Amino acid sequence: MNSGENENSFVDSYLLYMLAQASDALSREFHSQLADLGVSVPTWRILASLYPAKTLNVGGLAQKCMIKQPTLTRQLDRLCAEGLTQRVHETQDRRGVLVSLTAEGRQKAKCYVEMASAHEQHLLSAYTPEEIAQLKSVLHIFLADRPDQLATTVGTDLEQSDG
Repeated sequence: MNSGENENSFVDSYLLYMLAQASDALSREFHSQLADLGVSVPTWRILASLYPAKTLNVGGLAQKCMIKQPTLTRQLDRLCAEGLTQRVHETQDRRGVLVSLTAEGRQKAKCYVEMASAHEQHLLSAYTPEEIAQLKSVLHIFLADRPDQLATTVGTDLEQSDG
């Protein structure tokens, strides 16, 4: 028997590790459902981020989706070719590109968002509405306090996460 076998390791109570583990474990089933439909996690993130009628610049969308901008550009090329998203140049700065859903993209995103909502309801069914609200509130506060740090982590290990 190892001397440290009964002791918890540091990561067992390290918040960020626990959040990453929770995201991975809890997202796995939903991501499997998406895969059964031929939908990748990046595609899901893009469509859900633009749903129902958001228009975002490419940089903002990359941050929201936790995808590196070059990877996002390739994804958008494919989604535009499939008729799910559209790009338009910003009126003020022609170099800027705005992305939004097409009617078909909105329809698909609606289906995926409904699947995600059902999955979330199933996962949270053992908790009270107050516990759920408290958890989400703490996470919203945590994320709102760190927008600059979130921007710098885009495309690092977050892209590998199942979230």
